[in-house]
Amino acid sequence: MHGAPRELTLVDRHRLQVPFSHQSPLVDDTVLIVITDWNSFFTAQAGAFAALTGLVFVALSINLKEILSQPGLPGRAGQAVITLVTPVLIGLLGLLPHQDPRTLGAELLVVGIASWAAVTTILVFGRHALRARPVNERLTRIIAVQAATLLIIAAAAVLMTGNASGLYLQAAGTGMCLVSGMTDAWVLLIEILR
Repeated sequence: MHGAPRELTLVDRHRLQVPFSHQSPLVDDTVLIVITDWNSFFTAQAGAFAALTGLVFVALSINLKEILSQPGLPGRAGQAVITLVTPVLIGLLGLLPHQDPRTLGAELLVVGIASWAAVTTILVFGRHALRARPVNERLTRIIAVQAATLLIIAAAAVLMTGNASGLYLQAAGTGMCLVSGMTDAWVLLIEILR
């Protein structure tokens, strides 16, 4: 007993145009649409942070001799680059087509753990120079960079459960990357000259 053919939804039409789809049967089509709704955000994120990363490289080239001569500043330069490149990578991964939240979450987990490990290593190896700084400056630097990377890891964990609300945690992590990266850039470009 077949009824009249149903009208194709936008998602059905899209699937017919895609020759291969690795979508999990456990993922609701609505979740895939929600991720697509973030395309503009991911585009802006990748573009803005790529531009900021370029500015940091300009700051590094202008003050390279001073940065290399002061303890702790080469590590801070590395930290600035990592915290600004991480959102570029995430933005580009978020723009990959036809991926479910679990796939995006796994990709963010790799980027988040790599970024966290890199900045934590920089902080550990630069601890002697960091201890010489005022307590409020030390705590601000550590909290900002750790919050940025840990929020990205938390976002990945939520996305890997199939819950697209992890994208909001990713946005918060990106915001913290902006705070941390721009603070480091300010030190490398302006504070170094004082």
